[in-house]
Amino acid sequence: MQVVGTGNTTYILLSGLEVATDVELNENVNLLAADTSHLDLATSISTCTRPDDIAVVAAFIPRITAQMKISAPTPKELAAIAWNSSWDALLLSAIFHTEVGFNLQSDTEASSISSKSHLRATNYHMHGLTQTSPHKLNADDVTWITEHFYNARKLLDNDKFQTAVHCLASYRWHAMPRIKMAVLWAGIEGMFGASSEIRFRISLYIARFLHPVDADACKAKFESVKKLYNSRSAAVHGSKVKGDLAQAVEESAELLKNLIRQSVINKGTPNENELVP
Repeated sequence: MQVVGTGNTTYILLSGLEVATDVELNENVNLLAADTSHLDLATSISTCTRPDDIAVVAAFIPRITAQMKISAPTPKELAAIAWNSSWDALLLSAIFHTEVGFNLQSDTEASSISSKSHLRATNYHMHGLTQTSPHKLNADDVTWITEHFYNARKLLDNDKFQTAVHCLASYRWHAMPRIKMAVLWAGIEGMFGASSEIRFRISLYIARFLHPVDADACKAKFESVKKLYNSRSAAVHGSKVKGDLAQAVEESAELLKNLIRQSVINKGTPNENELVP
């Protein structure tokens, strides 16, 4: 991630997420709608001062659907907050199970970008370059952010939570379903400390963590996770996977998303000692 700090305000342009109203992520970062439909290719390219940025601008400007407005008292603080905003993008990716690209920084807000603006690539990995429709934040999503995003950011200090978020936000960067499974389950298993009877213990811990008071839902989740763990083991160890591997990937991603969201709501990652019957 490479960003610059000039003045007191900068914008990180996002793909993969649509927002209809301004949402405060914290006191320095606001999530806003973005529109770059007025830009043609020639104008977009003219905003670049570095040749390597041209490819990123050309690829992502048509896909920009949201932006983070970042403010700070000094350019140095602005650069630091803008750099750290990559974790805000990863959190949004994980919480809403979408792929949020954060490849461009602009000195002006999206609808005002012109040939006089300055765009630069924050990275050259092209993550988020997808034809998938952006996730549209609805009223419930905005409420969830308002109530819980602060706690989600605080939990990033927890290595287990940080790893889980990065695994869910980045598993799409791999083309092979088996690798996707390995990445997702690194995030799932990393939230727990089971070192023996892993299939049984992980399934039990997950079921009790997600459904602490609903016995029927807990039992159903226990059985479904055991089956999903079988797919995980076959995929990771190169064995033949029974059933639809792509479906197992999606189910694993949904499971990790639910674990992340429940951790945020609980203000802490799972405690195995509390999950033992």
